[in-house]
Amino acid sequence: MTPQSVVVTLDPGPALPRFRHTPGQRVTFCLDINDSSCFRSYNLVNALGDLPQVAVKQVANGGCSQMFNEQLQPGDVLKVAPPTGHLYDLSLDHRAHHLLLFAAGSGITPMFSVAQHALKARPDHRVTLIYANSTARSIMMQQELDRMAHSKRFEVFHVLGDGATGEDLSTGRLDHAKLNRLMEQYRSSDLPEAAFQSGPDGFMHLIQEAASNQPLPFRVKRYSFAEQPFVHPAENRTEGADSEVTITVNGVTHTLPSVSRRMTLLDAADEAGIAMTANCKSGICHRCKAKLVSGQTFQSPPVNAGRRPENGWILCCQERPGSKKVEIEVG
Repeated sequence: MTPQSVVVTLDPGPALPRFRHTPGQRVTFCLDINDSSCFRSYNLVNALGDLPQVAVKQVANGGCSQMFNEQLQPGDVLKVAPPTGHLYDLSLDHRAHHLLLFAAGSGITPMFSVAQHALKARPDHRVTLIYANSTARSIMMQQELDRMAHSKRFEVFHVLGDGATGEDLSTGRLDHAKLNRLMEQYRSSDLPEAAFQSGPDGFMHLIQEAASNQPLPFRVKRYSFAEQPFVHPAENRTEGADSEVTITVNGVTHTLPSVSRRMTLLDAADEAGIAMTANCKSGICHRCKAKLVSGQTFQSPPVNAGRRPENGWILCCQERPGSKKVEIEVG
């Protein structure tokens, strides 16, 4: 995993048969956070038949993801509903297929589930994963993906927004030109294809457009983290809890219309696929320093008491939106 994500293994005891799942399904937790109750769903990443596991990336301070990453201990008891959702049609296993998977950020979890199932379901399935992240440190399930890549039937192609690979095709945000070249390289001519995607809305819209505009168009089935299957009746729905954040990086402006005020600006950029330079998330490296052009931010509980940036500047890994609109400039 990454320094900001964790895999949690669940033991349902006698209820284990109710937690048998199909690829891409998720379980829903009923959690008590900050004196309020809420439902949160996470995708199952375990191999079919094993104890259920979820992978949780920390994207907020004081929220559910922080509880999983920083507070949960072995032996803790959680309220969990059985798996729900339908992503992967098991009839695909009736004949050999080439599975083409697209993921961005934490969108890897349902795609990882599909990939490991397909490789075990048939010896003649092939799987190609195109996985986008802002930096190498953001790659979830990296060790597991590296292990799977030992199989000749599985290929993973990483695209890093910060340009760490040094290669044109795998550097910067995915766009139509890169996707067209990747499709030329990875699409199969000898097997029927099934395609799946998971990630932020902008990423999935891009994949859908690229698939539709191919010389041989193909359908991409999408998994959306935004669609929570349950809403807890006691969960707080405070108006104005989100902010519009405008981020300018190296002269390119991105507008995020709805950013949770529990999320740091760096995490919001990562989730949106915006390449923002950072070597840490603790306020040490100062590489995520940005000019606060307008609006207000407030600091997360400080991870260290080191140097602070000069007036008018903020550290995006330490600051969260504090007003209806926030505009920052990086680089």
